[in-house]
Amino acid sequence: MVSPRSLVSSRNTRSWITRVTVPDPDSHPGRPPARAALRRGLEQVLAEEMTTRGPFRITSRRPSPRSSTYLAEIVRVRFADGTSERLLCKYSSGVDLDPASPHRGLVHEAEVYEQVLHDAPVSLPHVWGSFHDPGTGDFALVMRFYDGGISSAQASESGGVTAAVRWIGALHAWAEPRINAPAWQVLARYDADYYETWLARTLDLARPYAGECPWLEAVAAAYRDRIPLLLAGRPTLIHGEFTPRNAFWAEGRIMPVDWETAAIGPGEIDLAVFTFDWELEDIRELEAAYVEARWGGAAPATFAETLLAARLYVSFHWIFSGSFRGDEPRIRNHIEGILDEAIRWGVLPGDASGTIDVSPGSDPHAQ
Repeated sequence: MVSPRSLVSSRNTRSWITRVTVPDPDSHPGRPPARAALRRGLEQVLAEEMTTRGPFRITSRRPSPRSSTYLAEIVRVRFADGTSERLLCKYSSGVDLDPASPHRGLVHEAEVYEQVLHDAPVSLPHVWGSFHDPGTGDFALVMRFYDGGISSAQASESGGVTAAVRWIGALHAWAEPRINAPAWQVLARYDADYYETWLARTLDLARPYAGECPWLEAVAAAYRDRIPLLLAGRPTLIHGEFTPRNAFWAEGRIMPVDWETAAIGPGEIDLAVFTFDWELEDIRELEAAYVEARWGGAAPATFAETLLAARLYVSFHWIFSGSFRGDEPRIRNHIEGILDEAIRWGVLPGDASGTIDVSPGSDPHAQ
């Protein structure tokens, strides 16, 4: 059975889980809308429901356990006919997007749901709609709250992991011939400059540690040489951060969430993100499931090399946030992760030297 190494103890946990730590709602710089503003917004979002179920009242609201970058609440509403809904409301309040980040915000995520994914033949979370708070200008995205929802990795015994890979392969197959649809122009398109950005940012942040990682230039060159493969592949709609956490499992099926990073690019990126740092035996099984779902079992001749290019992209891409600057332990972890991936996929020999000390507080200038 497929089971990610990251669930036990691995660099994966240090790499991307650090970006999705649940914040303390009391310390988040944002604030949820006032009750009256929330009600007005939900009246817009639930207008169609109200025509058949009657007016509603808000019976409770509490912080969501799934909050990450954005403050989120679980809001329960009860309609006049006695039925009720639990809503997941995500708020833009207090979030200033880093221009260097691939995250494009809640408004973009709402556009992806409304303009891109609305007719996709795959399972998706139910999105009620969105609204602006006229008093603050803040934006809110309103979705159904799925009680008992977990990550696909946590649902591995129910087949969640393989289901997630098949889901993304099916989405890529459906989306590939649609990438030039007018409504899809809201999506960014990965180009050479985009791929070079992560390489340049990593090399810049790694400069103080250059003496400790002489191998980094060789890996950087290997990645740079493979960027043409990422550009020559078959572009499609990609999630951008298709991690096991974002490949949400609820009601016995995959419902991926957090589409802020959705873009047009090679589907191999989503596969590389999902399988980052898993056991090799599991990865091969998941690759086969992806190929079956996307191409009916017959992958293009360039698939393996394009996937390697995507894996190198992912290892550099984890430095996405400018907030890494000055955060020595995170920079060191990032560099160590690149070394691990380069050795793992044969870009560097297994005895490559120059591993830096990634322990917190270690001195990059120590002799």
